[in-house]
Amino acid sequence: MNRMKRVIFRVDASVQMGMGHLTRCLTLANILAEVRTASCFLMRSHAAALAPLIQSYGHLVRLLPDPQVSNPQAANSDQSYAHWLPTTWQQDAEQTLQVMEEIGPADWLVVDHYSLDVNWENACRRHGLGILVIDDLADRPHDCEILLDQNLVQQMETRYRERVSHSCVQLLGPRYALLRPEFVEQRRLLSGRSGDIGRILVCFGGSDPTNDTAKALQAIASLGSPEIAVDVVIGQSNPHAKSIAQLCDELPRAQVHRSANNMAELMRRADLSIGAGGGMSWERCCLGLPAVVVDIAANQVSALAALAHAGAALYLGSSSSVTAEALADAIRSLQAEPARVKVLGEAALALVDGQGSGRVRLELTSRF
Repeated sequence: MNRMKRVIFRVDASVQMGMGHLTRCLTLANILAEVRTASCFLMRSHAAALAPLIQSYGHLVRLLPDPQVSNPQAANSDQSYAHWLPTTWQQDAEQTLQVMEEIGPADWLVVDHYSLDVNWENACRRHGLGILVIDDLADRPHDCEILLDQNLVQQMETRYRERVSHSCVQLLGPRYALLRPEFVEQRRLLSGRSGDIGRILVCFGGSDPTNDTAKALQAIASLGSPEIAVDVVIGQSNPHAKSIAQLCDELPRAQVHRSANNMAELMRRADLSIGAGGGMSWERCCLGLPAVVVDIAANQVSALAALAHAGAALYLGSSSSVTAEALADAIRSLQAEPARVKVLGEAALALVDGQGSGRVRLELTSRF
């Protein structure tokens, strides 16, 4: 009898990194489980609090011990994401290989980490193991059989040309967005959006270290539109939960959702979203949700600019320069133009069909 297939995920999450990398890997692991494929997540020990979430889906978690002294290479590195790794890439690779030896044969190693590149990937190679890299940056070379970048970016077809081998299969664009099944389910329930704004969804990811949620709530409060319902989604790692709850108490129809497990439904019910970039961009698109967006990290800029160019979002710029007043002005302008809001949603809906996870699974399983 053939052994069960196995995929190893090397990914991390934190307030600084956000939850997006882990979320998309967990989505892929869940859909692989449907075809009798076991998944094991290798994470640095600083992410231990997230282990129960991963285990609740039936996946194995192994924590890589962090050193007592931080990575001296990161402190002196000019690589912007080197500090996301508390140790050297060499030690991380050694620890990864040790765990892989303990676990036993694996078919794929999936790495979703801005601090790791071709050197780590080459060090982790072994016979019969395929490597899938999930990336957004196109700023470093990779040694992999498949590269996945689910973002809409100008010239996306060519930006990895010098970063991977000619034989590497490149899965590029939101056609391959790793979305949970509930987004497809809620997409089927969509009715036509009128463009009128009666409900606003506010979400800036799981951690929102810049507290843009508060800024958005201040903007909504200044509208003088008490009839608007507001859903506010924050993660367990959000350090501003108490002050956000207080701001919601001051709005007549605002509700806080802590680590909401019905995000797709909330998006379907909303008429407008206020948020940032990252994986949530493709969730909003799948449900045709018009959005006012700001970037909260440099790696979000190109995708949000491309979304704006496609007419699928109203992009205001960087969080650091966008005020509550600017957000309020943007919402007011959309309130006055329902037809414009409707066009934003239609353009978004056309970009993402929600089938990306299945397409990525097919690429992996066809090589088992």
